[in-house]
Amino acid sequence: MAQKVNITSPVGRIVMGSLYDPSTTDAEGKPLVVKTGLNAGKPRVNYFFALAIPKGAEPHWAHTPWGQQIWNVGNQAFPNAAQSPAFAWKIEDGDSQIPNKKGRKPCDNEGWRGHWILKFSGGFAPKVYQQEGAGYVQVMQKDFCKPGYFVEVAFSVDGNGSQSQPGVYINHSMVCFRAYGPEISFGPDVASAGFGQSALPAGASMTPPAGAIPMPQAPAAAPAAYAPPALPGVPQIPGAAPAPLAPAGSVPMPYAPAPGAPAPIPVTPNPGFVQVPPPVAAPMAPPPAPVIPVRQMTANAQGVTYEAYVAAGWSDAQLVQNGLMLA
Repeated sequence: MAQKVNITSPVGRIVMGSLYDPSTTDAEGKPLVVKTGLNAGKPRVNYFFALAIPKGAEPHWAHTPWGQQIWNVGNQAFPNAAQSPAFAWKIEDGDSQIPNKKGRKPCDNEGWRGHWILKFSGGFAPKVYQQEGAGYVQVMQKDFCKPGYFVEVAFSVDGNGSQSQPGVYINHSMVCFRAYGPEISFGPDVASAGFGQSALPAGASMTPPAGAIPMPQAPAAAPAAYAPPALPGVPQIPGAAPAPLAPAGSVPMPYAPAPGAPAPIPVTPNPGFVQVPPPVAAPMAPPPAPVIPVRQMTANAQGVTYEAYVAAGWSDAQLVQNGLMLA
């Protein structure tokens, strides 16, 4: 009977899975359930990630200090089955060219070449720590450690107790962030899709048709004239409203004194002050050169030209206001 062993990995790079998002289905898409015990059949989750540990001169992972401990646990738990190629060690050779069930070779995965790949799992998310000075603090921020970052992993190894599918459990417990690395994204690569290789069919255009250009919006109605509120201590004439402002360019009405007020004293101006001196002839200057405005459309115009917008009824002010042209 093998004894459970606790191990701390060397610094490696996260190359698969997530420390924060659990899986609810297995590799075949079937819901994960508890297989044994009182909760057998109930749904469960699994936090899975893989760590790439750089290879040294060793011919096999079992020749490393951490690998030797895992090898001993597996052989103690299953003295005979541990020698079988089907034994579930949860460790892969990142340089292997043997395709898996989905036809993908381990050596084709990003960050796998030249590494031993340890696959960790557990029913709970691992606690994530960061070193600060001589101590360590737990980091609660989600996605603090992303695929591609470098970490150390504290984990346990035990036999899985299955005679039909013998192997070992490699369960994570704590992760310590050590350094940043280029992030790894999973899923199809857009560069491998082959977009942009076929010719456009007849009738296709790189600019939107004239009917797709939005018409300019009508200017908003001017706000109503502001009427000042009544001030304390200032008498108000009942029923009187503030006098409207005279429109621009209108002739002001002559002054009329209030009833009972003394008539104003007429003033006769000195003719010498009201006479306008004759203009002094100035030398003729050449007319200024016409300034041709530079109209530069922004990315919001989506490639539509200035002339097309003007033909649709847009003005320069509306183009600038809507962020379609630089002022």
